[in-house]
Order: sequence, then structure tokens, then C-alpha cells
Amino acid sequence: MINNSFRKTLVGYLHPFSWLSFYYNVSTSPQCESNSPRTRTIRPSKQKCNITFKEFAKHCQRLKQDEQSEIKKHINLIPPATSIEIQEFINSNKIEGNISNIAKDFEFLPAEYQEILISKKITTPTPIQKAIFPLILEGRDVIAIAETGSGKTLAYALPGIIHSQAQPQVLGPRILVLAPTRELAQQIQSQYELFTRTCCVYGGVFKNLQYSEILGIKETRNNANLPSVIIATPGRLLDFMKDGLPLNSITQVVLDEADRMLDMGFEEQITQILQAVREDRQTLFFSATWPNEVQRLANSLCNQDPIMLQLGEQGLSVNKNILQEVIIVYENKFDKFAELTDRLQGQKLLIFCQKKSDTQKLEYRLSIHGLKARYLHGDLKQAERNQIMEEFKTGAINCLITTNLASRGLDVSDVDVVINYDFPDTIEDYIHRIGRTGRAGKKGLAISLLEPAFINNRLKSDLVQVLQQSDQIIPQELSSLRL
Repeated sequence: MINNSFRKTLVGYLHPFSWLSFYYNVSTSPQCESNSPRTRTIRPSKQKCNITFKEFAKHCQRLKQDEQSEIKKHINLIPPATSIEIQEFINSNKIEGNISNIAKDFEFLPAEYQEILISKKITTPTPIQKAIFPLILEGRDVIAIAETGSGKTLAYALPGIIHSQAQPQVLGPRILVLAPTRELAQQIQSQYELFTRTCCVYGGVFKNLQYSEILGIKETRNNANLPSVIIATPGRLLDFMKDGLPLNSITQVVLDEADRMLDMGFEEQITQILQAVREDRQTLFFSATWPNEVQRLANSLCNQDPIMLQLGEQGLSVNKNILQEVIIVYENKFDKFAELTDRLQGQKLLIFCQKKSDTQKLEYRLSIHGLKARYLHGDLKQAERNQIMEEFKTGAINCLITTNLASRGLDVSDVDVVINYDFPDTIEDYIHRIGRTGRAGKKGLAISLLEPAFINNRLKSDLVQVLQQSDQIIPQELSSLRL
């Protein structure tokens, strides 16, 4: 048996071999206090609780014993609005869909929830929240298309939590949220966690480290609190299902960014997952775009005729609080880009490149220009990505260079400017990229460097359509561009 002092010293010597620290359950993260180059002291409150597969399997057996009762879908909390109020709301927000009521305020929520929202400076529902709160509480399946930054996460999270609390108490979670990326999954979790206990599972980390999440154990075994919401990426959730995790307690399923999940090839996994969920569940789809493939998937997975809700123009919808600039570039792109960064000194910038290698090159060139920049892409370890995101959120760096990794699910409310150093391949990616600014009612700026050699007529046509629908000035050079 290795005694504690010798174990700490051994880990200190072999710290780069992360498997050793996992095996002995000793953290080598920055949360440890370093006493010398070769020894580390653990802060007990931060120590991970190591759950074995046997314990996880035993928990899954208990979950399978949850009795299935009738789902209570219709929850009458929101007072009815007048027909005049509903029509004025529909007209002022360009909403298409069957709306029979609106939530004019948050008064229907429990007092403690209202206090949490006020502490976050959220005092009035956004248009999508006003329209969708009643539909979810009426128990309807919903397909909602809304611009990024519109508050759609809270639009499904708040009524979802009320839905879960209205069901008979069971051990397992009541709500399942599927998201395409770990970044979006973590952002969704941060919203639910304001009101209820959750677990979030995604790839890129060892499965055994997430057993404790599913068992509701944060620090010690004596402090277990089972989650009512599970947020997951499809692939990792299937891994746990193969290990025995049942979904028989789920009564509401949310697919966020369903179009992105299809783009990433998750259709088969989504179908497998939902086959393990009871058929009379409530199903909710949310996205900023809604191509034909996702409509087909939605119609195949919904068990009742879903209410289709479109906020804004039909088709490709962009937040009108975002000023969009398109600059045609034929040569010397970096020089043009450097001029932009000089003009935007002191602002928080989010810059998109197409290739991972280009993010690193751009970081180096910007550092020479005196910008505090970091690059972020999928090849970095999760701990590195989390650290970089934290630096960007807190302002330790004011320039983040990334790929499409951060185009969806990035929850940084104060991004001043989005710059497409490389223009994306699809208009959907363009919409999601620029949607990282102008969030929560704020103004934003999106600047795109467009190289004619790398776009086609369809992409040009889609871009012109988006600019028109969002009341932007269309550059004459773009209109007359021949490809």
C-alpha cells in the first residue's frame, strides 16, 4: 500500500503522465496548491469522487425500476392574453405559426425563479419566450426557428423545469437535451443549473469521470443529488446507454441545433436514442435554420402534429441588431484585416478561420501587432479549451481566433465584433457565426472578408438574401460580382 506522502511525491515526479494521477485519484490541475516542484497538496473540496463501473451499473438497475405513469403535459399557469394582444404581438415580431396565447411577463413562475432571473438582469421575456412558454406548458410538440441570441435556451428550459416538477417523482431524469457539441451542451447546462440539478455528458473526457455526474455526486458520496435534466452529445449518450443507462423516465426531449447534428452525421444516433424514450414524450426542436432534412427528421420523431413557429423572415433569419459589413478582397487579405484590427482597438473580437492551422498562424501574426489573442480549435484538449474560453469571457484576452467550433453554443454575452477572416462554406454557418454578437438585445457588428475565388453563385445569392432580410446595405461590388 502506498502511503499518502509517498503517493503525492510520486505523482509530483510523474505529473506529465496523467493516467497516474487518475489512477491514484490525485488532481494535477491548477486547483492544486503547489508546495514544491515535486509535491502537490490537494484541496479536499475539489477532489473528484471516483465512481466505479460496478456502482454505475447498480445505479442503472435502480433507474430501470422507475414506474411509468401518465405524463402530465397540460399545465395551466399562464393567464390568457386577449386576441388583440396576441395579434399585435404577431404583427410586431413577424411570427408565423399557430399562437393562441403569449406570456407577457414572468409572473407565472415561482417567486424564487423570478428572483434568479432578476439577479441575472432578465426582467422581460424575449419574443421567442413569450410565444413558446404557453405552447410547451400546453404539452404541444414544437418546432421553433429563431435567430441566434434570441433567448431560445431559456424558452425551453423554464417551462421544461415546470413540466418535470409536475410529473410523479422518480429516480431518473425527466428531461433529455441533445446538442451537437460539448460547448453548446455546457452552455445549455449553465442555463438549467440556475434552477435545477443537471448532468452534462460529452466526448473528450474519460467516461468514468462522468459516472459521478449521472449519479448526482459532485464532491462526496454523502452529497448525492440526482439530476432531473441530462444534457448530452449523441455519441457520448449512446456510450452510456450501451453501458446500461436507461431513458425510461424521460418525458420531454429537446433537440437544440438539430440542423448541425444532421450536418455532423448524428441522424442515426438520434433515432437510436429516441427509440429508447417512451413514445408519448413531448418533443421540442430549436434552431436558427431549418433545412428540409431537419424538417423530415422532426416529422418522423414527433408523435403528435408539431406546432411550427417561425420568428422573423421565413428561411434564413438573422438578428437585426447585428450590423453586417461585407468587404470584397482580391489580394493582401491580412493587410486589410490588420487595418480592421487597428480600427477596432479595445473591442472584444471573435475571429473565424476555415482551417485549424490558420488559427495558429493568425494568432502569431496578431500577437506581433500587440493584440492579446488566443486560438481555439477541436484538436486542443478539453481543459485547454475551457481555460481559453474562461480567459476570453473574463477579458484576460480580447481576441479569440477559432473555427466553426465556436459558431454554435458559444455563450459570451459581450462579443463586440465577429470577423469572418475566411468566409464560411454555407450560409447557415455564416448565420451562426455572426450570431455570436448582438446577443440579449445588444448591438453587434459582423465584418466578413469575402474572396471571390472561394465562393459560388448559390452562396452569393444566399448572402444577398440574408442582407436584404435583415435590412442591411448590400455593397455594389457584391451585387455586380461575377463568379
